[in-house]
Amino acid sequence: MKWRGEIGEAALLPTLRRLALRAANKRWTLLRCLRSRLRSVLRRARRRPAPAPAAGAPRAPAFDLRVDNPIHWPRDAAAGVAALGPLDRLPAGVRANRAARRRDPLLLRRYHHVEDAAAFHANPVSRAGELARLAAAGVVVHAADAGSDSRLGALLGADLQRLLTAEAAALDAGARELRSVALRRAALRAHSSWARNPANLPPVSILLPTRRPALLPQALAAVRAQTYPRLELVLGLHGNEPAFRDAARLAAELPLPHRIVPVAGGAPLGAVLNAAVAAAGGELLTKMDDDDRYGADHVWDLVLARVYSGAQLVGKGSEFVYLAASDRTVHRYRGQGEAFRDFLVGGTMLIAREDLARVGGWRNVPHGEDLGLIEDVLRAGGAVYRTHGAGHLLIRHGDRHAWDAGDDYFLSIADSVSRGCDAARAGVPDLVPPPAA
Repeated sequence: MKWRGEIGEAALLPTLRRLALRAANKRWTLLRCLRSRLRSVLRRARRRPAPAPAAGAPRAPAFDLRVDNPIHWPRDAAAGVAALGPLDRLPAGVRANRAARRRDPLLLRRYHHVEDAAAFHANPVSRAGELARLAAAGVVVHAADAGSDSRLGALLGADLQRLLTAEAAALDAGARELRSVALRRAALRAHSSWARNPANLPPVSILLPTRRPALLPQALAAVRAQTYPRLELVLGLHGNEPAFRDAARLAAELPLPHRIVPVAGGAPLGAVLNAAVAAAGGELLTKMDDDDRYGADHVWDLVLARVYSGAQLVGKGSEFVYLAASDRTVHRYRGQGEAFRDFLVGGTMLIAREDLARVGGWRNVPHGEDLGLIEDVLRAGGAVYRTHGAGHLLIRHGDRHAWDAGDDYFLSIADSVSRGCDAARAGVPDLVPPPAA
């Protein structure tokens, strides 16, 4: 009991609670992986030749994203390059170290990239179907001869064909991951059976709480840039300040429905979020922070991750962080995405309205409401999934943050550090300017 006394009751009990929640998430993860693997084995056992696409609308055969997806994608790949078929059938000038023994995406995505050729497939339809499934699982595929095949291009679509024909040999680890993310997005959105049916796409409400009027234009620009088709904005104005007088005009310029919810400045942040939820009409709810930067595909990333993971709460980690005071961009949590975790950054969380109601909404607290939601979901038997970190850049601007951590903390745990605001490294190509007044 000496050990317990040295730690103290106050520190011991929260630690035990957190370990119990993490164990619950790991049990859920194991069951989810076993079910996914069983579906994959059954699918391969009964696989038939790919059917020809419908006349007039050629597309690659659809796949089940609950089976073909990037869960547990390995960031650190072997240096080698594999070919999907015999090395002597590769196009002239294309090189690989070995021929893959099996076309299992779980094995193929461990290579730096995979070389493909028309000679490895029976016809363009079966080739398009296989390339789409590999891309959905995160395999970095290079198909040098695919650019000249017009029928394959029609089956895959312009975006996926362009990514598959882009050179892959010189990609470093960061660029390779961004290429994999781009391939996943294109394949999952265009060729999964779930995404091909527009009726499956749930309406999403973006909850945007802010008490800083100066940041409102850039925050609304991030909302405007989103490519997910069924969105509405719920703007929670925290504090009835005269400085918010332009909020209605700025929100009205957005090409999507919006609602404005004023909340008294003395209310805790959890209360602001719950007021926004009460006004929201979406089936899914996602939180965006006014000072962070988001890529155009950010909401799509979260919705897809929710479907293929089956988790109740999904989001991204604070993987890319810009430290304004130090003028440095840090990359951390390297290789920890596409996995079931017990931490997400608050400005990326997405949850279904019914799942949020089941745990009682956000805790009515001034800070720590995001961590509280994670704990409540896990305690209720749900799962928490962290997708890739691309498309989100956490900004530490030096103002008072609910998450009180200094620059030294981020620098001490960084996997890499670059000078300036390296938005492209985070998969946010441009720091989108505010819309014109």
